[in-house]
Amino acid sequence: MAEVPVIDFASSLHGTGQERSAVGRQVRDACEGTGFFYLAGHGVPHSAVEAIFAASRRFFALPLEQRLQVRLNPKQNRGYQPLGSRMYRDQADAPDLNESFKYQHDLPADDPDILDGNRIHARNSWPDNLPGWREVLISYYGEMERLADSLLRAFALALELEEDYFGAFYTKPLTQINLLHYPPHPPSTEGRQFGLRPHSDTTAFTILAQGHIGGLQVRHGEEWIEVPPIPGTYVINIGDMMARWTNDRFASTPHRVINRTGQERFSVPFFAIPDFDAVVACLPSCTGPGRPAKYRPLKVGDFMRESNARDWSKEAAAG
Repeated sequence: MAEVPVIDFASSLHGTGQERSAVGRQVRDACEGTGFFYLAGHGVPHSAVEAIFAASRRFFALPLEQRLQVRLNPKQNRGYQPLGSRMYRDQADAPDLNESFKYQHDLPADDPDILDGNRIHARNSWPDNLPGWREVLISYYGEMERLADSLLRAFALALELEEDYFGAFYTKPLTQINLLHYPPHPPSTEGRQFGLRPHSDTTAFTILAQGHIGGLQVRHGEEWIEVPPIPGTYVINIGDMMARWTNDRFASTPHRVINRTGQERFSVPFFAIPDFDAVVACLPSCTGPGRPAKYRPLKVGDFMRESNARDWSKEAAAG
């Protein structure tokens, strides 16, 4: 717990410039450490969090044949991904023990990026037998977009940038939410079996609602430390894009999920991915004499296409 601090975000949302800068410094210290922190005082109503978890339970309680009616199309990366869908043989000896439902900002059919068909944006796949369910998910997405905008301002202050610096990269972002369900992990297994294999996120950052069941672990040196749920907080972690932006000043840290509680685990991550045409290049505050840029500029759309293609190949490997 000592390595994953709790940051009260209320001053960043409602405070003076000096108070927001103070929060930015706390964010900087956390991101230069494990790259993880708990976020309290975030302004998202408790009722909205309860509603999204209730919606998740409602979906995963459906018979499998009904969930499969909105099965994820690999080329669109939206919809239901069944249990054991992805196999990472270099990191695990069995498929990930989770199932998910993925959705994005709900764009209309005549949106230019939908019509183009090759810019990652895609129509969401909504089940037709859950009245009111779609509205709950869309409402929660709006809450996450507002919180993500506020976090982007805090990250900018943490990096000695203008407070609105990152806004230009998030005008029509590729952000995504996953509803995740982890059945209880077997008490013992042969080889490497995970609810979610060790990985770092491909995002700029992630906003994670954990529910009340633990299982999240973060690598700290040679050890794995627990990041248990704290009521009323989110877990924020840095992803690969922000690590590139900051020249590894901010850490994109490997993490995993092992659910040995004997209970179902639910979590809801929001992946804050910039615009398709955004270019992630080393920030001016993260390079200088004796500290050259480590990475070439990265076009977000190309990076996400490659990342999705790798995931599709893992799904094929799982059979």
